[in-house]
Amino acid sequence: MIYRLGPRARRVYLALHDRIARGELAPGDRLPSHRELAVEFGVAPLTVRQVLSQLEDQGLVSRQVGRGTFIRESSSPAILVLEATPQMEAFLADYIRRAGFRTVTARHQTDAMTALMDDPTICLVLADLHVPTPAEGTAIVKAIRSRWPLLPVAAIATTLDDLAGLFSAPEWPLHILPKPINLGQLDDLLRWVARRSPPGD
Repeated sequence: MIYRLGPRARRVYLALHDRIARGELAPGDRLPSHRELAVEFGVAPLTVRQVLSQLEDQGLVSRQVGRGTFIRESSSPAILVLEATPQMEAFLADYIRRAGFRTVTARHQTDAMTALMDDPTICLVLADLHVPTPAEGTAIVKAIRSRWPLLPVAAIATTLDDLAGLFSAPEWPLHILPKPINLGQLDDLLRWVARRSPPGD
């Protein structure tokens, strides 16, 4: 996350991120060397390395040993789906793909946390609170909201009782999707997510 960078590194990060976002640095372009960037921005080479590591974690650049650092093709944002039934999981995955997002699926907390750590493009979590049981589903939502408090989470609930473990909790999800899922509500949520800044900004 950018907030972990110091003031100098943050300044370099924002400048390079802006160049990539505007297309000034296009996919396949090779960035100047660490030393050249350090001279350009008036910072230490170590600061540049921290910035490039951050950009690489976000999937914006690819560092190749012996060749340099290159701008990556932008990938579509992903949505993490935790769904109790295989049929609904398949339906949601297909629906989300048709809306222009990639889909990542998980059935357990370990898988969900690993997916979130490995894929910085995940911009929304759809979490059925019955995955795999209501108590464990609640624990998954709490763990995600605690670790990534700015990441939108939509809790899929069959009854109000499903939400009992989250009422008045600091991890209260930002969105509730009643089950059966209303596709109009899901469309509104996907449109809202699409308008948000890319993950990691």
